[in-house]
Amino acid sequence: MDDPQLTDDEVVSSVLGGRDRDFEILVRRYSQRIIHFVARMTEDGDEARAIAQDVFLKIFEHLPYYRRENNFSAFIFKIARNMTLNWLKRRKRTVFFSRLLGHELDRLPLRRDPPRLSPMEQGEREQALTRQLRRLPVEQRLALVLKVYLEFSYKQIAGVTGWSVPKIETLISRAKARLRKGIRLQESGNEPVVEAREK
Repeated sequence: MDDPQLTDDEVVSSVLGGRDRDFEILVRRYSQRIIHFVARMTEDGDEARAIAQDVFLKIFEHLPYYRRENNFSAFIFKIARNMTLNWLKRRKRTVFFSRLLGHELDRLPLRRDPPRLSPMEQGEREQALTRQLRRLPVEQRLALVLKVYLEFSYKQIAGVTGWSVPKIETLISRAKARLRKGIRLQESGNEPVVEAREK
């Protein structure tokens, strides 16, 4: 059973000390967050669960390489990030997430005081946002998912991605600017056909 008094690092020490079954504690603590993260990156719930299982297998294999510095979250999300990007490359898919709405969407400065929308208007808004998110370069989408959806700090994002904080700030700023511009063009009927490639 999960003991909330134990830190992640203490659980890791227990696993490395021979109590393999304690690894289930880490799975219970992080499985939903990993699944949600992967699902946001792949837009495929079933595939997200499959990838999450592979992520935990990889985590178990790499536990001996984890430096116990109370930074286990960054360690596992770095593995999840790498495996997700590898899956996307294999499938040659464009990453997007379609449910960044409500309070999550309101955190992005797309509009001031957005009006209340009917279910039909909200559906149209979601489709419009999805089309624009699909056009974002992978690094911008990744930074945005970690910041907006998982509410990671810049320091945590840096731990997961290996990027500098200035680079992360730039990626998020560019992503927001692209979303604003893309939605304006879409609403005006001048939506570009070519997808963005810039990082």
